[in-house]
Amino acid sequence: MHKNVFFMYQPKYHNDLLFGYEALLRSDNNGGLVCPFLIVDKNSGDNKFDYFIINSVIDSLSKISDKEVIDKVISINVSARFMSTIIILSNINIETISELNLHIEFEILEGDKIINFNICNENINLLKMIGISVSIDDFGSDYSSIRRLINLKNVNFIKLDRILVRDIENHPELIKSIKILFEFIWSMNFNIIAEGVEKEATLTLLKSIGIEYFQGFYFSKPLRLENEVYPLEFD
Repeated sequence: MHKNVFFMYQPKYHNDLLFGYEALLRSDNNGGLVCPFLIVDKNSGDNKFDYFIINSVIDSLSKISDKEVIDKVISINVSARFMSTIIILSNINIETISELNLHIEFEILEGDKIINFNICNENINLLKMIGISVSIDDFGSDYSSIRRLINLKNVNFIKLDRILVRDIENHPELIKSIKILFEFIWSMNFNIIAEGVEKEATLTLLKSIGIEYFQGFYFSKPLRLENEVYPLEFD
């Protein structure tokens, strides 16, 4: 299978201050930019694909001329299966990370489940030693989300699934319950970032209950920052 893909970068904000970007895999489908779900789904159980994505983002960043971009925290999506298997640092382009002084963060996707929390925590500590932080993506997308919080250590951000903040302004009765959930997360020393923020009313409500970190179309759509494409050939 052969497919040309590239990365777009969606800004992330601390209140109104840009602090990072999330690298998003995209392909050009008849003039429209879409996530290549078939490629992702086909390779979701292959750790080699995670290493490919990580190193391709690092390569992408090395080609971006805007120093202000690469000075920010860059988030890369990795699978829960990848984080449940002992990470081989030699398979990651650490040399370029060091040369460019990149600030890399891995976001663990909830598409599959963490199968070994002990190994995952060991990986988090290992990555922390080389300056890579780890966060949880799509918190709240299924019943196992709370279990993850309890079992994982040294996680930087918990990213709220957009389903938790979607149309929050139309359901004021939920605000109190959502605030209780947030306070539980903060009590475990995790930061919270809300994604899918598309309206000013949503932003205002989230700020009113203590959220300070945001991502969504209200701030910016994903941006094309470099012209490199990556041919994927996986059997």
